[in-house]
Amino acid sequence: MTPTEQRLLDVLKARSFRRAAPGEQFTLASGEKSDYFIDGKMTAVSPEGAPLIGQVLYDCTKDDRLDAIGGLQVGAVPLVTAAVMAYHANGSAVEGFWVREAVKDHGTKKTIEGGLKPGMRVAIVDDVFTKGGSALKAAEAATEFGCEVVCVIALVDRLRGARELFEGKGITDYRAIFNVADHFGVHVPGRAELAAV
Repeated sequence: MTPTEQRLLDVLKARSFRRAAPGEQFTLASGEKSDYFIDGKMTAVSPEGAPLIGQVLYDCTKDDRLDAIGGLQVGAVPLVTAAVMAYHANGSAVEGFWVREAVKDHGTKKTIEGGLKPGMRVAIVDDVFTKGGSALKAAEAATEFGCEVVCVIALVDRLRGARELFEGKGITDYRAIFNVADHFGVHVPGRAELAAV
């Protein structure tokens, strides 16, 4: 782990990771219940977290010859902004974009916001993957637009099936900066058994 990744992990633990009170559970975007929650936006919009995320995403993708980086609104928007700024600070450039959950009923009525163009090589990012549904929506929208999805990246993987979802859709370059078992001390049922096979 690089020093930048370690510091980002520290900030995520301090600002984004929460355990539920005894007898209570959080409801996740996937609909699942959980005794912990990771609110990545609390890190993504923080003064220290935003540049750390940008640098980590840059380091993770700088050799991929990307043209753009994006994801599903709202969660991916601060990550995309941080990554675009980090690319610029490192003397390179990628376009940022995000995919709307629903088409606007006014203005240009676009599904995808930003400088995306057909033929671009793109990375899809999200703060937390549970089952990967949000990032998959963004990946499918980018593909329908005529772009090549090079990789999908999560800041944190909850290890609940996202990798398998993407691989089942033909997206084989799956990356997670951190996962809940190795970096947050969360027990993931079946993980040890799978690793032993």
